Amino acid sequence: MGSRINLYKFFRPILFKVNKIQKVFFQFTLDPTSLRFQLRRARALRPCPAKLPYAKRDLDDTNRKCLLLFSFLFLFVGNTRTVAVRVLIDEQKKPQWTLVSDKGFILKNEQDKPLFADVIYHKLKLTHVKGKLYINGKPFKESKLYVRPTEQPTLFEGRQYDGLFFITKEKDSYLLINILDSEAYVFSVLKTEGWPGWPLEVDKVFAIACRSYLLHQLLLARKKTLPYHIKNSNHHQTYTGVHNCAVKRQAVKETKGMFLAHNGEPILAMFDICCGGVIPHHVNGVVDFQKAPYLARTYPCTFCKKCKSYTWQAEYSLEELRDILQEGVDNFLHDVQDFKITQKDRAGVVQEVTAKTKHSEYLFTTRQAYRLFKDIKSFAFSAKKQSKKIILNGKGFGHHMGLCQWGARSMVKEGWNYESILQFFYPGTTFMRLENSKHS
Repeated sequence: MGSRINLYKFFRPILFKVNKIQKVFFQFTLDPTSLRFQLRRARALRPCPAKLPYAKRDLDDTNRKCLLLFSFLFLFVGNTRTVAVRVLIDEQKKPQWTLVSDKGFILKNEQDKPLFADVIYHKLKLTHVKGKLYINGKPFKESKLYVRPTEQPTLFEGRQYDGLFFITKEKDSYLLINILDSEAYVFSVLKTEGWPGWPLEVDKVFAIACRSYLLHQLLLARKKTLPYHIKNSNHHQTYTGVHNCAVKRQAVKETKGMFLAHNGEPILAMFDICCGGVIPHHVNGVVDFQKAPYLARTYPCTFCKKCKSYTWQAEYSLEELRDILQEGVDNFLHDVQDFKITQKDRAGVVQEVTAKTKHSEYLFTTRQAYRLFKDIKSFAFSAKKQSKKIILNGKGFGHHMGLCQWGARSMVKEGWNYESILQFFYPGTTFMRLENSKHS
């Protein structure tokens, strides 16, 4: 009896707190105004897998007890928190947008008051004429507009989207923003950022990486007071709306709310297609490793060697090279006679190139070259002149930071699980999960 009383005294405040959470905090709203508060409440799920060669293998007794307690709380609370995400779909100075819904839309202003009362539009045409925005031919005087479909999805430019749409003006441009649940967003992104037909375990890796990246960008957007959290292009993560892949849906379900954290906050979970064996710690100018030490991996990934992009070759005639480089200089660029790499970092990634013409030499930084050479798979390459051509021999596909997708696929084939893969590519991070919190 005495042991039972002691156990009850130990768990009583915990049970009371958890019960309070369950009773009160299940409301979902459109704006995650307290995401940081939610992240403070996020619980560590488990220690790093012991078999990892690059992870800490041992935990002291205090950490082990904390992890057991966190696991108990997570299982008891049960429901996982989701967040409303604002995705920038389009930005235009003079928009010509059309939204379609089979069951119609309800339009509301910033104060959540209905506009055009008792009218349900099945098709919305938003046009800009002489400095004014019109909705189905009627002038729109509000500064912000919420477009809520009575039944999802919404059709825009041939693609279907869940959630609702938000239209606002930012400086001299109008923004079309899709607001949806974070888990629905991650599921959609897996279609465009992942690969069809790959195993479930790989998609679980991608789901956690994409969710971590999303939450990181969401916090950054709040600091900058942007009206959106993330862009729909490869500037952030490519998002094209609804799809119906059962495997990817299962991957999102099995990892619901899970993200990688460093110092209690979601990480900048960068990833590329194939790293080419490049060691990220040796790459200059891509990431501030002081802010993101988990991206400064000091050992190579060798799992992507069978990927076609592990090594590659590209050829340019001197005329083609001149036309490409011409976009990067103001004055007329005469015939290019040679093209050389004048600076690399320790990883072998190009930092500076020089083009020689009859009359001068032109230097291009990595940033300039990246903007000009849009078809090059990565900047870990060598260059040599052969006859009237420049031959580039490179390795990898992407920026060589974070997760290597083809590497992860090979690791799954070798028996690695999603946890160990993520710890391999993002060393020093912790698995965490969003839970119900007081504010949404």
